[in-house]
Amino acid sequence: MDHDDFRACLISMGYDLGEAEFARTMALVDPNSQGTISFQSFIDFMTRETADTDTAEQVIASFRILASDKSYILADELLRELPPEQAQYCIKRMPAYKGPGAVPGALDYTSFSSALYGESDL
Repeated sequence: MDHDDFRACLISMGYDLGEAEFARTMALVDPNSQGTISFQSFIDFMTRETADTDTAEQVIASFRILASDKSYILADELLRELPPEQAQYCIKRMPAYKGPGAVPGALDYTSFSSALYGESDL
């Protein structure tokens, strides 16, 4: 859906967003400013909005989507899918993936996500 349809949808659900808050929301659902919000981005946004807090499993599931269902993610995928500062944060902190099917430059989003939520150590 386009940005106007997304805004109308949010308003119909009771969200009263000012311009600045809507701009921040758009940065989440359309981080590459393509002008459209995918169904998955909409579902991810609504899941975040209706949940009390994210869990490591939710973050891992989000990275798995960005990684096209691979067990690892590459820096170029992060750079393509996330805002630059978020991508760089992840790239600098994700350990190398050493599991099955590892390729040069593969990053371990599972360990990273678990460490963010205090479920493991990096």
